[in-house]
Amino acid sequence: MDNEFEIPPSPYWMLQFIVKQGDWIAIACGLLPLVASVALVALYGLPSLVLVAGVVGSLFLFLLMRSFVELVRVIVDMLLPK
Repeated sequence: MDNEFEIPPSPYWMLQFIVKQGDWIAIACGLLPLVASVALVALYGLPSLVLVAGVVGSLFLFLLMRSFVELVRVIVDMLLPK
């Protein structure tokens, strides 16, 4: 018989994922509006004002996601047992 015990999965696996990969998640989310606006201008010939809106949306979403990641990191560091 094997006496190894299975370690149960952490109930906070998503928080741990955000702590480890949060920088990339923020960058990817921040690039989405920019990529969408470039695609709209290239495919449908929309005015260049759409590009400006994409840049503003990208900056806003990146800052929002970056602050969310930092907040999760603080919560994990202070409240979760190690």
